[in-house]
Amino acid sequence: EGRAFVALLSSLACAIPGIMATRTLPSTKDRVATMLGAPLMTCSARLPVYVIMISLTVDGGAKIGPFGARGVVMFALYLLGAVSAMAAAWAVKQLTDRGHILLPFYMEMPPYRMPRVRTVLIMVWDACKGFLKKAGTIITLTTVILWVLLNVPMRSDAQFEAFCASDTQCAAVSAAVEDPASSTVKGDDGEVITDPEELGKLLEAQKTSYTMDSSWAAGVGKAVQPVFEPLGFEWRINVATLSSLAARETFVATLGQIAAAEDPEEPSTHLATMTYQQDTLTNKAGDQLFNPATVVAILVFFVYALQCMATAGAMRRETGTWKWPIIAFTYMFVTAWVMAAVTHALVAAFI
Repeated sequence: EGRAFVALLSSLACAIPGIMATRTLPSTKDRVATMLGAPLMTCSARLPVYVIMISLTVDGGAKIGPFGARGVVMFALYLLGAVSAMAAAWAVKQLTDRGHILLPFYMEMPPYRMPRVRTVLIMVWDACKGFLKKAGTIITLTTVILWVLLNVPMRSDAQFEAFCASDTQCAAVSAAVEDPASSTVKGDDGEVITDPEELGKLLEAQKTSYTMDSSWAAGVGKAVQPVFEPLGFEWRINVATLSSLAARETFVATLGQIAAAEDPEEPSTHLATMTYQQDTLTNKAGDQLFNPATVVAILVFFVYALQCMATAGAMRRETGTWKWPIIAFTYMFVTAWVMAAVTHALVAAFI
């Protein structure tokens, strides 16, 4: 159905108006096929995830021909989403309505006119208002809930001291705080840290990290570890991924909270130096967490996964049943998992 192009094009901003635009399609089966493909179009909510993940892996000065490497990767993700959306709609169409006659898309192009300033301002305000409403409700609420989950139950000083005595790194920092002159703690530059204030900050970061590692959120992330382990995900990435089910943008906010807890001074820099805390199916303890294989797996997962409950709600309103949103969530999650696992294995094998 040629008119599905408008719905897919609208989904580049957000899948919700794209799903609503399927009302122009006369065939119910065409509408369903387009709805199941529309969430795969690269919406603006994916951009924060793409930007931070690409910046962790691709050097800012790298070039592919005359173009910046980061821009080429971003374009490739947009292209992958568009091709996947059309492929998904075609597959659904083949499964549900093989004998239907395809109709071409005809649209009379109106004469071009310069937009009025008032019209532009209204459109900009509507877009800003929509984002502020989303940021002020769903994203903020999810971020607050995650902050609570990452910090409860609170641990006593006695519990932390018992943990610190059993952990080599924490014990070294604690001993250095007691006697800075005999410190064996080394910084990122390889130099021994003897400054009492800096050592105190490191011990406080150890305490915060211990609280977070023992939190309810960490328990949830570790519980789903067997599901995401083939993708190279660790419990911190799992928590961020689960939080993105409410809104994709919260993935970045969650990682920001975790990084800030582990390194309050430079949380953004700390993301690049995060390491696996334990051995996993794909990596060993101490390996870089956001290595190329894991970053690519995250990007591919976000291309395919349906991580927006508002989109599922819009699909429910348009179809009148939860059947299609459940089918969409299931097939997109399975596709995201398989594609991310395959991509992780391929990148890990060659890089």
